[in-house]
Amino acid sequence: MDLSNAVFDRRAPAADNELFKSVRDVANWFNASGLADDRQAQAVAGIADGRFVEGVREMREASFQVFEPIAAGKPSAAEPLGLLFSRTASSLATGSIELDGTRPELALARWRDPDAVTALLAMLSIQAFFTLPRDRLHSCPRCGWLFLDTSRGGKRRWCSMRTCGNREKVSRHRDHAHA
Repeated sequence: MDLSNAVFDRRAPAADNELFKSVRDVANWFNASGLADDRQAQAVAGIADGRFVEGVREMREASFQVFEPIAAGKPSAAEPLGLLFSRTASSLATGSIELDGTRPELALARWRDPDAVTALLAMLSIQAFFTLPRDRLHSCPRCGWLFLDTSRGGKRRWCSMRTCGNREKVSRHRDHAHA
């Protein structure tokens, strides 16, 4: 879900809503999300292909288009899922991505390959499509970010209590106080 949420706000996007503005932003995101260690993130930061950031954004949007309908209780569209499968298949066929059991792996040198890195994102999205519990996938009513409800009772309402949850509660309190 982290990839799908790599924008500031999906419901009311500001003029500068993009989190992936540069290769360095993508590398930092990989490291912060736990998908890459420091060396791997440094390798991503060294990618000089000007199309790389656009390819990552394309995988992000395809992922969002697959998961957002699920969060709304609807079937996913075939086209974005097909794009994810296509990107994954080509990298598996060329050996850019290896498998450790069912988990995709990239050798350190492959972290410098823009096609392998975007294919890794596609493969992780496909893996999530088949493994995440659909009844626990939700969209935050405030920002539109997708989240997996892991709460005991399954009643989580916001992507994060610290951001959207608090903002919602403050907004309700102000509305109540002014009424």
